[in-house]
Amino acid sequence: MIIFKKKTIGILGISILLFSSSLYAQDALDNLLKTSRDNMVFIQGGAYTMGQFDPSTDTPGPKTTVIPFYISKDNVSWGEYDVYSKAINVPYLLNDLRKGNYFSRQANYPADGLTWYQANDYCQFLAKKTGLPYDLPTQAQWEYVARDGGKPNWDFPTNNGKQELGKNFPSDKQLSSQPGNNGWIDAPLPIGSIPCTPMGICGLTGAVNEWTKDSDSTGKLKMVRGGAAFGSPEFLNAYNHNGIDPNAVEGGFRCVINSTTSPAQLGAFAK
Repeated sequence: MIIFKKKTIGILGISILLFSSSLYAQDALDNLLKTSRDNMVFIQGGAYTMGQFDPSTDTPGPKTTVIPFYISKDNVSWGEYDVYSKAINVPYLLNDLRKGNYFSRQANYPADGLTWYQANDYCQFLAKKTGLPYDLPTQAQWEYVARDGGKPNWDFPTNNGKQELGKNFPSDKQLSSQPGNNGWIDAPLPIGSIPCTPMGICGLTGAVNEWTKDSDSTGKLKMVRGGAAFGSPEFLNAYNHNGIDPNAVEGGFRCVINSTTSPAQLGAFAK
């Protein structure tokens, strides 16, 4: 009969727990890589006039051509970002809210309050792990999708190009009446709460500021698109953009895959 000392049993138990935790983390990472790829929508690209027509100067925006690419259907969620944080061994962001089960820090809400660097590093992490050319979207890519293929009169990135509060854009009542909100309105709805665009892209406005790859003309600020849930609805359109210090905790994001390869063949890029 083998007799284990209590100390030996304790070490064995800890080892088993650590091994189980490691397997769970790897499974979660594998699932993140798979769902991130599966969540991508292929955009054929095309030429369009970027920006709104300026009647005061009678000047249209610049002619822009977007080559085919992929963009994520949804903003990156807290659940996804937490798996990434675990994988690179950094503390969870807003961990006090996470541990306190704060309503908008749940896994199915869009990640928010990130710097540009944190958003960019996430997309680059996916690129490194998969071998696919993940990145943050450019302003031209973002606006092309927000305007349903660059349509000239598609003013809002919604299911019909219009903004209808409470239907295809979150109303103050919807935001403030979320369980656990206590009347606050400065938090987005869960991912998938409002209709997507005809291209199948969701949450482009009225959720979180979305970091893009581009800098402003000074090169010091990074451009955000879309707009947070607590912004003025009339400005949360397909054209509005703002330059923000990349170190500011100001936004959420989604990734793109910069590839013209058809969906059926894209897997050939993966490691």
